[in-house]
Amino acid sequence: MSVDLGVNLPSDADGTRSSTTSALTVLAASVVGVDDVLAADLRAATDWRHRYPELFTRLLIAEAQSADAALRVARQGLAAAREHYVVVGAGGSAAPLSSAVDAHQPGLRTVAVSGHDERVRELVVPYRGENLRGLALLRQLDDWVRRGIVEPTFAEAVGAVVRHPEWLDLRDRTFALVGAGAQMGPFAQLVQWGARVAAIDLPRPDVWTRLLATVRESAGTMYVPVPGGREDPTQADIPGRAGANLLTDVGPLVDWLAGLSGPMTIGNYGYADGVLFVRLSVAFGALLDGLRARRDDLSVTYLATPSDAFLVPVSAVDMAQARHSRQSPLLVAGKLAHTLSIGRWFAPNYGPGGVIETPTERFGVVSAFIVAQGPNYAMAKRLQRWQMIATRADGILTSVHVAPPTRTGSVHSNPLMAERQRLTAFVGIETFDAPTTEAIAGAILVHDLHNPASPANPATPLGHPHEAFMFAANPGGRWRVPFDVGSTVPLLHEITTARLRAETAIRGVPTRIPGLSRVPGASRLASRDRSAD
Repeated sequence: MSVDLGVNLPSDADGTRSSTTSALTVLAASVVGVDDVLAADLRAATDWRHRYPELFTRLLIAEAQSADAALRVARQGLAAAREHYVVVGAGGSAAPLSSAVDAHQPGLRTVAVSGHDERVRELVVPYRGENLRGLALLRQLDDWVRRGIVEPTFAEAVGAVVRHPEWLDLRDRTFALVGAGAQMGPFAQLVQWGARVAAIDLPRPDVWTRLLATVRESAGTMYVPVPGGREDPTQADIPGRAGANLLTDVGPLVDWLAGLSGPMTIGNYGYADGVLFVRLSVAFGALLDGLRARRDDLSVTYLATPSDAFLVPVSAVDMAQARHSRQSPLLVAGKLAHTLSIGRWFAPNYGPGGVIETPTERFGVVSAFIVAQGPNYAMAKRLQRWQMIATRADGILTSVHVAPPTRTGSVHSNPLMAERQRLTAFVGIETFDAPTTEAIAGAILVHDLHNPASPANPATPLGHPHEAFMFAANPGGRWRVPFDVGSTVPLLHEITTARLRAETAIRGVPTRIPGLSRVPGASRLASRDRSAD
């Protein structure tokens, strides 16, 4: 199958599909009438690969002006995306994105696979080799709040699930998970709590083998999509026949999901590198639009990335500034580096422009982009955020959770990203293991589905739509550390590189040279370095 088929970017006169042109076109259209200067700057932008953090941050500030501004930008951006992106057919011709929901043959039918184990009846969070539950989990939540790792509302939401174990009974709910096999997804948690999960993932036998093994050891049921037109697969046949491609199968997936029992929560956990991630986000938007026209029992869930631009509570700014005023060795060294570099290194987390005022609110502004992730990642996540804002405004329960930095395979396949996670620990940011992130993300979703006071509930009044992103956020401490991470990690990288070179040089010095005594400390240093490999 051609990689161009399905939901895609439009091509220009010479057949090129430019993700830069597409992103700037959609982003410029989103802010027309809200910030026309920014719209013009986006249309004329150059060096997008390196300037995108600045322009996305300006977009956030445009949305911050008011609740109406945020909603207008989201709706205009989504409308521009629907008009701009296309569906590429087998002959290479492009059709409007709206045609993605048209049914295609063969359709999909369901194979249900159920587990047998007793339902898990309490929240269990794996963390640093322990399975935290009950009071131990509540104490850990308090510790994360004390250290500024999570927002206080995160502890409140997860703590409510600990205190209401009956919320974990999900036997009457269906969850449609796009990217069911993703490392950050809540599949394992949902089926162990008894849920029905409509699993959507690519036709990859290894993924389906793993999902089948998980559900068979749970109290849940997995609905498996298999192409129609053939006899029902045996249990042994399922891994080789299951799956669907969201980019090409939007129509069949809408038909399939529309026929399943509810109430239904649909979530997007799929990920791909580069422009494929943008295409997946656009395709999910088309899937959601099609499903909303067919069902009236939908709720929606998203995971937001911590490496984005956010409005944050002023309490986060206050904590970061209070920590910056202290006199620990790290803080003193950081402030000295800031002075000697004429402001280049170790900038305060909230410097000039770090707090903005709207007619009714004050917010901190965090720009936490990681340039190495690239503008396609930022664009895909912005489309998801717009979908969340618009869906909630339309009266649909929409659960969004800012997930923490997490050790996933996709992150650690990039050496720069893996190193960044190690270095940010020096400034107070905690990186979580994937099973921990999955468990707490599942807990937040359960909370939002059961607590009518949650901001996920559209009946809960919010002063600004972005307050939904602040609720129950776990950015790993990024919002409350004393130094801006973007101006800190590069210097820490240089220091680490110099240290490793020095240690390598010392290891190369003979430990016994004729006529000289042993080099002091050399053997201890070499031993310590090997133990850290």
